[in-house]
Amino acid sequence: MSNPADKHDPFDPFGIVASMGEWCCLLKAARELKDVDGEMMETMLDASATGPVPEGPEAVAKVHSIVNLMRSLSLDAEAVRQRDPETMQTLEAACLRCTQRGRCARELWAGTAADAYPEFCPNAARLDRLRHA
Repeated sequence: MSNPADKHDPFDPFGIVASMGEWCCLLKAARELKDVDGEMMETMLDASATGPVPEGPEAVAKVHSIVNLMRSLSLDAEAVRQRDPETMQTLEAACLRCTQRGRCARELWAGTAADAYPEFCPNAARLDRLRHA
């Protein structure tokens, strides 16, 4: 059985046209990903506009995670920021250094973060203090 790649185009003996077609597809996909990434960054910046903007998209996503985790615990991040900005900065800084971002995102998405956060969150003790304050 012959493979389409085994057939040679007499007008393109080196496969340059086929390679260019594949390259164009990759460029198109890269542009689409860039557009999606840009839209996501704007969304995250809008959501975290209430405080100091960290550097880089990963930092913004992590700070957004602490806000979502606090929301799942019925804590108002904006109220904490206004009442005690140092505490909020400490929470954000710990979140920025966290190595469990994937798990945090999965737990938030699944709606189980409020129960599971003590197992992985570096802010667990601080959040518990806020919950019982």
